Amino acid sequence: MSTYWDRERLLRSTILAGFAAAGLAISPAYAQDQQQDEDEQSEDTAASEDTIVVTGSRIRRDAFASVAPLQVIDSQEIRDAGLIDTAQILQTSSVAQGVQLDNTIGGAFVTDAGPGSNTITLRGLNPDQTLLLINGRRVAPSGVEGAPSLPNVDIIPTDAIQRIDILLDGASSVYGSDAVAGVVNVILRDNFEGFQVGAYTNSPEESGGGSHRWNMMVGDSSENGRFMFSMEYFHQDSLQVNDRDWNYDPTDGLYCSRDIEIADDGSLLSECEGAIINRVRTYNYYVNGQPDLASYYANPGLYGTDVYSTPGSSDTGIPGWSFGDSTNEAYRSSYLDQTTDIIPDSQRYSFLFTGDYTIDRFLGQENVTVFTELLHTNSQTTYKSGYHGQLFPTVRADNPYNPFGFDVVPIFASPIERSNIEVETQYTRFMSGLQGDWSFAPSWSYEVFGGYTRSMGYSRRPAVDEGLLTAVVATTRVENGEIVCGSDDNSTIELFGFLSPNNCVPVNLFHPNLYPNDGSTAPSFGTQEEYDFLRIDRTATTVVDQLIFGGFTTGPLFELPAGEVSGVFGIEWRRDTLDSGTDTVAADGLAAGYFADRRSEGSAQLTEYYAELAIPLVSGVRFAEDISLELAGRLTDHEYYGQNSTYSARASWVMTDFLTLNATMGTSFRAPNLRELFLGGQTGFTSGFADPCVVPNDARGPGNTYDPTNDNRDAVVLANCIAEGVDPTSLGLTGTPSIESFRAGNPSLEPETSDAYSLGFVFDQPFTDRFDASLRVSYFAIEVEDSIAIPGTAFSLGQCYNSTNFPNDPFCARRQRDPNTGLLTFVDNTPFNVATQETNGWDFNGRFNMDFDFLGGFNYDMNATFTKSDEILSRNTAESDLNNFVGDWGSPEWRGAISNRFERGDWSMLWRARYLGEQASIRNVVGVDYGERIEAASELGGDAVDSWDAVWYHDLSISYDQDTWAVTFGVNNLFNEEPAIIDQDASGATLGSGNEVLGSGYDLLGRRFFARVSKAW
Repeated sequence: MSTYWDRERLLRSTILAGFAAAGLAISPAYAQDQQQDEDEQSEDTAASEDTIVVTGSRIRRDAFASVAPLQVIDSQEIRDAGLIDTAQILQTSSVAQGVQLDNTIGGAFVTDAGPGSNTITLRGLNPDQTLLLINGRRVAPSGVEGAPSLPNVDIIPTDAIQRIDILLDGASSVYGSDAVAGVVNVILRDNFEGFQVGAYTNSPEESGGGSHRWNMMVGDSSENGRFMFSMEYFHQDSLQVNDRDWNYDPTDGLYCSRDIEIADDGSLLSECEGAIINRVRTYNYYVNGQPDLASYYANPGLYGTDVYSTPGSSDTGIPGWSFGDSTNEAYRSSYLDQTTDIIPDSQRYSFLFTGDYTIDRFLGQENVTVFTELLHTNSQTTYKSGYHGQLFPTVRADNPYNPFGFDVVPIFASPIERSNIEVETQYTRFMSGLQGDWSFAPSWSYEVFGGYTRSMGYSRRPAVDEGLLTAVVATTRVENGEIVCGSDDNSTIELFGFLSPNNCVPVNLFHPNLYPNDGSTAPSFGTQEEYDFLRIDRTATTVVDQLIFGGFTTGPLFELPAGEVSGVFGIEWRRDTLDSGTDTVAADGLAAGYFADRRSEGSAQLTEYYAELAIPLVSGVRFAEDISLELAGRLTDHEYYGQNSTYSARASWVMTDFLTLNATMGTSFRAPNLRELFLGGQTGFTSGFADPCVVPNDARGPGNTYDPTNDNRDAVVLANCIAEGVDPTSLGLTGTPSIESFRAGNPSLEPETSDAYSLGFVFDQPFTDRFDASLRVSYFAIEVEDSIAIPGTAFSLGQCYNSTNFPNDPFCARRQRDPNTGLLTFVDNTPFNVATQETNGWDFNGRFNMDFDFLGGFNYDMNATFTKSDEILSRNTAESDLNNFVGDWGSPEWRGAISNRFERGDWSMLWRARYLGEQASIRNVVGVDYGERIEAASELGGDAVDSWDAVWYHDLSISYDQDTWAVTFGVNNLFNEEPAIIDQDASGATLGSGNEVLGSGYDLLGRRFFARVSKAW
């Protein structure tokens, strides 16, 4: 049983600790529900307890007597629930609403934290609106590539965690900038004595995705000091697509990304999705509806058909090449997905030292405690992606490897896996300071501290050298019959300066290995020499530094009739620095199909002044046993944004010994982070079909004609296109080149501000001492003004062309269109203040504890969150489009858990059940209905699977604890519930990988068994 429950019984304060999200003892700490009928023994014991500091305030008080909505994750529950690391601990809590940026996402998408990072998102807001602390002190960002702006929650050794507090109201007035959605405060163990070793393993029933952890701790204490050293190694095995049957269909016997649809008769329709890549595009035309290679010579320049690699057979007259895919030899790019990592392989080494020592006298003060924290973590992650990137260079007729005799475009997947990433980050955090009581005012305490953090990240991505690929295309046969590349027109003139026919390696771009026919075979070059010649590495190195100093003092100010007024007064100074650069390959855009990535560098500093007051207003009055008020204020002086102030007020009204009312309100402030201010210029490319004026695929008929019956674009879009002078019924029918995009920091950004409110009650049953039962119900609401967005190309264009204020809408100023072709050529995706975000809902928490004479102790905890709305109101569109994300991926309407624990002697059993509500592709953005878009993309004649029913995940464990050793055995996902598997097009509307939905709370591993053993001396 949690020691926090024991402490609550001693103090009889209203702490509903243990309202476990999925059995985690995630416990809102409820304030001021003081029970006056406690016996004298408990009162005496409570009086002897030391006061402590609770997350949400720096004022010392009895135990967890906090007015603010607070949830606590207990270390015992972390162990018994089989949770492997801090990311899983936090991301499975009920308040982790919104898509969570974990390491399943970091390799496939560009995120604010970079690849290899795990972050936490609270209340459906952005991850950079949640503040992460260790022992009440800020944690610096870490990551690699671009300009990482978020801290990685996995830097902390799991077994060194005593508890995790999650504060669920705006706390900028207490903890500073970024605490918009809330605060996550990791409290480290500080009282360990002895030597302990431990091991943990988690093994899925099916192959792939297992994880293992080994740890060691040593600690000791004396009259004047104590220390603890912890070392941990963690390894996560990769989980690939072909490790599970989600993407497998026995009809075709293939693992791949699929179109998944439901036919009218209820049957499941499934087909591998993706571009056909084992082909060559020929510039010919059709005779009587049939392709004819010879007709090319009569009609040069006309687009023709594709021919496919068919070794051993041919209907074109060219050995090994056939028309169409009637031979069933067509090879789709999605076949390569079977080796894609859903969960990447990763390992982590963590070292943590904490200690303090009390000096009898220092700087005129007595009993001064010097404290130190030193944390170092090395993380290594390898992402393997099935998407290799397509290559389609034009190969001229005189290339000796070209069997067609005229210019053609081979289309194949690169054997160089450009989407693979190797990431390594090293994170070092040093914090030290002084604590004590003032000699001249013993009832007042103080703390001063300073710290330095450095995160160093390195990434490497394989790529195709674009210059060398151009040289390879310029392959000819010289007069002596030798095949050479890097020269032109059968001459020896060097085209690339450093390259000559002597060191250029000719590559056969028509080799059968590049055009596999078997769905289980990946493309490869004809020789290893060809691979080595074209491959280059694209690397990035990122350094993030944080220097911080601060101090505060706290103690009683004066007496009121209801009690003592206490206060806190403090100051904090911080400087963040970023230097993120790339090699010349990345900086100059030398890799084929990759964007240019310029250096990101900059710094920002601020000074903050803050104060808190705890005021008892009424005590011992009928229907007002205790009424108290907490006030906090902070003044932030930012280098770029001047002075900004925030405040908070929290009230608690203990009406009786069983009913307490709580209310909070507060403001928060978040200045643009280093990424939003100093991100170096990054260029990228988006499909030309993101242009709303281009004829969509579904509205294209035979022979590249326009079919209006399948055009689902809104009338306002068509009208705006026509007003711009382009024809939305013909644009792009003859070709849709990619649209270049650009992204960089924006020094003109305004800071975000927010208001947060909560109102609720706590009912603690007063009828019997035989058991404890409590219920808390709370309403919450958060409104963020001037929310900062880094828009994507499709989002910006959707805002522009769906606007009734076209072309004066601010989004319309962010794109350029070629006056000759009418096609879009450029979109600016620089971040800017785009919207107001509002979220509100209800938290429900319940607890039941009872001791049975025969069965032992029984504890029941319930935690649930109902999100009523999560809306974005754009300030830049005339029609003020309102978008509600509740029910979308990552934001179910209901999320919660129940936990049941039985304890008898040294034995305990935990059963927990975690609930995720229904999620679907329901997002509507400025008139663009993703559901309609997905249905329009259905290719098999059915309704696309774009939603997933509510699901319960059940876990069960048994633990045996003695004085020096402990063992736990358990099973996660007891009933082997599958994650959300949806249509490929629907997955593309969220952060999905193939058909899997990532970052939305679903269990990707299936049933798995875990064991933990520890031994102490």
